[in-house]
Amino acid sequence: MPIIDRNIYLDPAFYTDSSALSPVMYCFLCALCAATIVQLDTSIPHPPPLHPSKPTDDVFAESCLRERSSYDYIEPASTLSIMTSFFLFAYYGNHEKHGKAWHYLQESITFLENVDMDDEQSYAKLDPVEAQWRRRLYWLLFITERAYAVQRRKSTRLHASVHMPAVFESEEPQLLNGFVNLANLFSAVDDSFVSAWRGSRRQSLCNEAWLANTQRQLDAAASALDNVSETQHLDISITREWLHVLAWQMGVSNGLIWGQGEGGMRLDYPIELAKKVVEITSGANALALDSHGIGMEQKLSDIAGCVADVLKCTAGDTSATFLEGKHYLNILLQTLSSIRGKESRYLKPLMSKMEGLMGYELPNQTLPLPTETSAGDYLMPPGLRSSVGDSMGMLRTLSMSGNLGMPGLTSPQSWEQRRASGRVYDECETKAMGQWLMDGVVTQAVFSFGDGQASQATAHA
Repeated sequence: MPIIDRNIYLDPAFYTDSSALSPVMYCFLCALCAATIVQLDTSIPHPPPLHPSKPTDDVFAESCLRERSSYDYIEPASTLSIMTSFFLFAYYGNHEKHGKAWHYLQESITFLENVDMDDEQSYAKLDPVEAQWRRRLYWLLFITERAYAVQRRKSTRLHASVHMPAVFESEEPQLLNGFVNLANLFSAVDDSFVSAWRGSRRQSLCNEAWLANTQRQLDAAASALDNVSETQHLDISITREWLHVLAWQMGVSNGLIWGQGEGGMRLDYPIELAKKVVEITSGANALALDSHGIGMEQKLSDIAGCVADVLKCTAGDTSATFLEGKHYLNILLQTLSSIRGKESRYLKPLMSKMEGLMGYELPNQTLPLPTETSAGDYLMPPGLRSSVGDSMGMLRTLSMSGNLGMPGLTSPQSWEQRRASGRVYDECETKAMGQWLMDGVVTQAVFSFGDGQASQATAHA
């Protein structure tokens, strides 16, 4: 978040006379402290408590809000007003108080609009240094709004209408390079992506060409990560794979994963993404991974939840890809079991979701380490094996953990059969197939993959 001038706020002389701090500055500093403390790894020494019975981050947030209520903080708006609301958003978001978090994020954007920071022409009137700080703040809010809108299924207000901040003229080119790469990545999450994810225009937007193009745009965005810090590399790389998972789920909701050719429309694509995430995180510095707060936990749990859904839908398939998928899923669970110095709040819901799939159950406090397991050990227990119709219905209603499932999906009972082309079978075709599917014979569902191979899941009707 390269939006704060360290030369000012890390200078002890700035704080020598606390009575000289304006109410606006005091509120900004309190909000910044609240957001910082709530995001700290629990293994890092915390400052001494300021209150005997309240967490220190709560004390700072309450102080900020109490002080703001004593003056007119709406007018005049300033960059301090924008940052104060932004850090209140970060505080409430880390506590998963999403209604309040979204309120303060939108409040921050309103302040931004009130000082015309969404208008490129306004920057020409500013001092060049001030203009650069404001560009960074604009793009931080753009990135944050896009990410949070997708997570909470909201609409967006900010657009890629302002030039990126300068990298090479900045005080920390490496930091700004990573920041601009992250902004480029979220520029690929355009209005059509947000609308399709919310469900408002999914049928008209999400076809094979759109999905393939979206996946390519995500790969092309933020592709040069050689000159960024490890912390930023983790953020950008894992966020990109997370967005790939979201795009794939939109394809699932329209039956597009039956197609051949494009990797992003294969049934096993989330396993490929999980492999990349495991490779990224396995050799990472723990502090670099943990520094991203709850957002990193959410993304890892969403990817893990999607892989778990795919494994459930392919129970009984002993091909190498799906066996590897279980291994990667186990490693993701291991990461979530100790992220930020403690067990992630998303771990137990994930384990509950996968009960009967992984070989260990929810009450276990310690996860077993990943091991080499024979193919037979991965099969779903007798009695839990799905019929072909159930497997298709399960796939149709795939959902991520953390309430990120696709909105408006039909239930398995009303699932529409689709050809490999993505075309819905017409009524006479489905009637002709119905009796065949209901016969007490062995049926085979063939899931086609991009390499021309096929994996057959067999079950008795």
